[in-house]
Parts: sequence; C-alpha cells; structure tokens
Amino acid sequence: MPLITTPLTVRDRTIKNRITQLPMVPFPFIEDGKDYYNTQHLHHYARAAENGAGLIIVQSTRVEGVTREQGMWTPGSRSILERIAENARLSGATIMIQLSIEPEQGKDINQWSTEAVLEKQNELKEAALKARELGFHGVEYHFAHGFTLCQFMDAGANRRTDQFGGSLENRCRIVTDILPEVRAGAGDDFIISARMGEFTPTSEEGIATARHLEQCGMDMLSVSFGMTVPEGPVPEGFEFSPVTHSAHVIKQAVSVPVIGAFGIRTPEQAKGLVEKEYADLAGLGRAMLADPRFAANLLHGTPYHPCISCKNCSWFTNTLRCPARKLPETA
Repeated sequence: MPLITTPLTVRDRTIKNRITQLPMVPFPFIEDGKDYYNTQHLHHYARAAENGAGLIIVQSTRVEGVTREQGMWTPGSRSILERIAENARLSGATIMIQLSIEPEQGKDINQWSTEAVLEKQNELKEAALKARELGFHGVEYHFAHGFTLCQFMDAGANRRTDQFGGSLENRCRIVTDILPEVRAGAGDDFIISARMGEFTPTSEEGIATARHLEQCGMDMLSVSFGMTVPEGPVPEGFEFSPVTHSAHVIKQAVSVPVIGAFGIRTPEQAKGLVEKEYADLAGLGRAMLADPRFAANLLHGTPYHPCISCKNCSWFTNTLRCPARKLPETA
C-alpha cells in the first residue's frame, strides 16, 4: 500500500490518507445576497470529500466580525460552513478551516495600536472556538504568503516595540498566547495548525520559529512561503520546487506532521513527496481546483482531468474558466 493512502493520526484524530486539499480561494464563488459563503462553496468542498481527500482545509476566512456575526461569519455563511463540515464528516474526511486577519486600511502592522492587536488576537481565538462549534476538526492559522500574520512572524517585516514585536516569541505571540484557551475550549482532539514559510526572513529563523510553534502547542505545520517565494537552489536530486524543499527542511526540524506543497500537479508527484518522506502529507491546490477527482485517481485510478499548468492560470480571475473544469465530466 502506498504511504500516501495510509492513515495519519494527529492528536487523537485519524486522517484517513495523506491527500490534502489546500485552502485556496475558488474565485469567483459569489452569489447575490449578504453572505460570503454560499452553495457553490458547499458543492466545491463536498466534491473533494466525496472523491476521497483525507484532509480538507477550507479557504482563508478572515476572523473579523466573528463575535458580531458579521463579515464572513454572518448567520448565512455560518450555516453553509456548518454544512461543509457535516458533508466532510459524512465522507470520512478530516475538515479544518484556515483563519486569517484582515489588514487595517492604510496601515501596516507596525502602525497598529497594541489595543488593536489584542482585539485581533481575541477574534483569532473566538473564530477557532466557533469553528469547533460548527463541526470543524481543527483550524489553521495563516502565517504565510505575506499576509498580516506573516508580517507579525517575519523578523524583517515586524518592527513593533511592544509585546508583539522584537523576539521570535513576541512575533508569534498574537497566536501562541491564545493556544491554551483554544485547546481548553475546543477539546483535546481539535487540531491546531499553522501555515508558514521557511524563511522568516532567514532559514535559521524559520526553523527556530517552527520549533517554537511546536513547543507552544501547534499540532501540524503546513509549509509554503513567507513574505516572498524562495527561488532556490535546491539540492541536487531533489525533484520538487524550492518551496516544497522548505517543507522538507521544516520536517527535519520538528516532530509534528508537515504538509508539503507547491507545484504538486500529478499523482506521481504527490506519491513521491510522501514516499520519499519529504513531507507527511501532500498538499494539492490547483490540481484539485482543476478536478476534485484527483484524490479518487490516487486512491482508485478513477479518470480525471489534470491541471495543465496554464501560463496565465484562471484561478486568479475566474476558477470556473479552468480548462479542466469546463469539460463535461467535471461540470
């Protein structure tokens, strides 16, 4: 049995295989009305679960408004999220949701007041507890891709002089301080993860940060890139991207499971990533946006339409225009 099809236990929860749908926004899933989440999102995640993905991480969801039932947490959106989680559970998938912070208009994080950061910190906690209430098995904090939490983590971007800046511990504090409360409220089997990059801004800083997050209670790390995409080089014989190599670097430094990603487009690549122990789980983004049957192909040989790595990927503008998605079999 290929390693990618074998279960993996994180805390007390068993992920049935190593195939992970990454939290990529499926543009432009927008319907008329006041709610962000809608039936298109419901069907999108249901297809991934039905086709056998072991772990599904719902797209980046901003925590603002969670305590007021506003933003991406309106009653209508929460109802859809609850159904997304239920569908995943019925298909035997582990379902998580990625949490992020909206930037303050016209300000970088170094201009935020301490009170503003504390308010965001509370929303990060409350969103995790709300996710548990809605039926999710865990949350992933989005410390990657140059977004707000990534700016807090990165020693080059974070120039704050209060308790949220300076040392590595302080730069992660916006999340690490709330982990005990999240754990107490969400339960021992609730998975808490972080998406991060190796370079924060150096590899040495990134490795130290990964170890610190593990020590503070993170159960899993999804490794992508931080403020900028690393360009390499990678060691001779390593057949994946510099970003994927970052997952391998972090995996060697921590004992918690690591998700590897970036440019994994084929079943052979996904298998190789896990079989060669570069990562514990294979993270699929565009491959599963192109056709959610990617997981079924890995598990059962089901035909699917592969991502063809378009030079101008329609994911950035209109996911529904993806050449693979437009074919009748996946309509």
